[in-house]
Amino acid sequence: CFSWVSPDSNVFTVMYLATSGTTDLPEYVGVGMINGVPVAYYDSGTHQIVSRQQWMTDSFDAEYWEYLTNRGNKHCAIAKENLKVIMKNTNQTSGIHIFQWIRTVEVTENGSIKRSM
Repeated sequence: CFSWVSPDSNVFTVMYLATSGTTDLPEYVGVGMINGVPVAYYDSGTHQIVSRQQWMTDSFDAEYWEYLTNRGNKHCAIAKENLKVIMKNTNQTSGIHIFQWIRTVEVTENGSIKRSM
């Protein structure tokens, strides 16, 4: 899925997106992916993390999904505040604005770990 990812590795990616000035998108979206395949989704409209893969649903209990939802709520508040601060500090308080943050962890076949933000 990503040109820089070897087939001998596994990559966990989390993408956060905060928006302002548009009603076409939620104010916040978070997506967790493994090797480019979405496995979990959160948005500010539902305030709930939901599984995007049946094996994820089967692998974790309700307590874990509640834990992830709480993390999603926290990340939502932080991302929305970060976007407001950026807009204010750059004197860009009107119009459409998007703040996107992508974090990855790659585990290679030999067990080494690479992180990026």
